[in-house]
Amino acid sequence: MELDRGSAESITNFRMVRLARELRGFTQTQVAKKGGLPQARLSRIEAGQIEIAKSDVAALSNVLELPESFFFEPGAPAAVPLYRKRAIRSARKLITIQARLNCAVLIAQRLLAAGINIDHANYFPEPGELPADDPTRAAEILRRDWRLPVGRIDNVTAVIESAAGLVLRVDFGSDDASAAFIGLHGDDTQLWFLVNTRETAGDRVRLSLAHELGHAVLHRRLPAIEESETEQQAFSFSAALLLPASEFDRTIPFDALTLGGARHLKQTYGVSMQAIIRAAYERGRIGRPRYTSLYKQLSARQWRTTEPDPLPVEAPRIWPEVLAVHRDQHGFTDSDLAEIARVDRMTLADLFPEDFRRPSHLRAVSVSSTH
Repeated sequence: MELDRGSAESITNFRMVRLARELRGFTQTQVAKKGGLPQARLSRIEAGQIEIAKSDVAALSNVLELPESFFFEPGAPAAVPLYRKRAIRSARKLITIQARLNCAVLIAQRLLAAGINIDHANYFPEPGELPADDPTRAAEILRRDWRLPVGRIDNVTAVIESAAGLVLRVDFGSDDASAAFIGLHGDDTQLWFLVNTRETAGDRVRLSLAHELGHAVLHRRLPAIEESETEQQAFSFSAALLLPASEFDRTIPFDALTLGGARHLKQTYGVSMQAIIRAAYERGRIGRPRYTSLYKQLSARQWRTTEPDPLPVEAPRIWPEVLAVHRDQHGFTDSDLAEIARVDRMTLADLFPEDFRRPSHLRAVSVSSTH
């Protein structure tokens, strides 16, 4: 179908050049060589020091396998995601993951802007409203304000979506992170929580989403502090949210937690045994010797990587409904959605493998017969 795109843009966005390059995992030298551009010129283009000529756009579109409209995107890549980056040792891999997440958010923004409204029952606290220096108290306040049930939270994804947080299942291009949070500069109307489609442990996804929710309510738009401190605050928040002290702590006799007990609590709260052991230690319910012993027992059983009693991964509701509205009510094909998103279908399928099919490419095959 023919889409009404309005008036054509005439100004390229230099920021999109770097995003496209990082999305594909290329260096400036590689792109310049493939596109026949001087590397110095590409560097100045990405820095916004010179305008992008039409020939540059055509070359970049060809090399990076994205439509030319991608480079006219008026928006800008989102902020650096917040997640456990210390597990990612390669700086280049980290850059590619961040580009994939930024691109996924830009795609989702454009598809949401194409005639979709989201209603929500709750609201995220304003930045600074909850005490970052007391994440346990912050989790208690959020539980109260969002009227969450006592004890186990059955669906963390649904809790986030109740406040119009959008949960996207995206292929991070690596299994080094389970989830991430992105808040756009100057826009608190939509907060983004991205879950790695490569993560298959439901308990890890639940804790990671609660961890990213901690970043969203404790660190959004506030001055940056030491990363180790923000990570500790986010973990303490997630543990307090999913393992509320009023219920969880009293189930653990002092310094008497066993591996069997941690396994039982995992089934009760939907949180990994490792997170339960860590929370029990940080809250003073077990001492250092028992904490160390429990982790040695996990390692001996090879449960550090794959725990028993796996939980299913929670499925988001809003994003699939957005796509269903576009497909069923608006009559859009995947090609239409790719055009709206200013990417190609292959990129949609690459970033959102559960939502889009990879386009099939037919090849002409020469068949020779022998007589």
